[in-house]
Amino acid sequence: MEIVQRKILREERSIQIIIDQLNHVSIPYRIKAATELGKIHHPVAVAALIRSLQDEESDVVHVVVRSISSIGDVSAVDPLIERLAGADRWVRRGVAHALGEIRDPRAVPTLTMLLDDERGEVRAAAAEALGKIGDPSVAAKIRTLLDDEKDIVQDAAWEALRAISERTEG
Repeated sequence: MEIVQRKILREERSIQIIIDQLNHVSIPYRIKAATELGKIHHPVAVAALIRSLQDEESDVVHVVVRSISSIGDVSAVDPLIERLAGADRWVRRGVAHALGEIRDPRAVPTLTMLLDDERGEVRAAAAEALGKIGDPSVAAKIRTLLDDEKDIVQDAAWEALRAISERTEG
């Protein structure tokens, strides 16, 4: 039993070291820490990543969002939505993707608003996310994207509508 307790203690110390790196002055250290925490899937890691959504460097935030996406913890939904304010296109796209991976219906209104984003890659990510969530109430709005000027948006809309249709039929 003592061996198991020591192993757990070592793991907790290791996680804390990585979490501490999220506050390092060096951007590459913060990016690496966010990447590693995304692989751990530990509740402490999720909380630390959520705090790091406020990082001033958008490259760090992008990786933080990607890591949160890979963990898929619903506690991140509201902080992800809040992070959209003033975010660049890469963060907006990443947040849309993360919300789709988490599949929480609370994200539907925000993702629906992102369907009108100025950037095609954000509109496409929002449509894909809504398809993963599968709420049929947004099908009509997604259908409007079938005439979008960007092929990537049209493709995402088709895929989202297919996914919603499959969820409602079967």
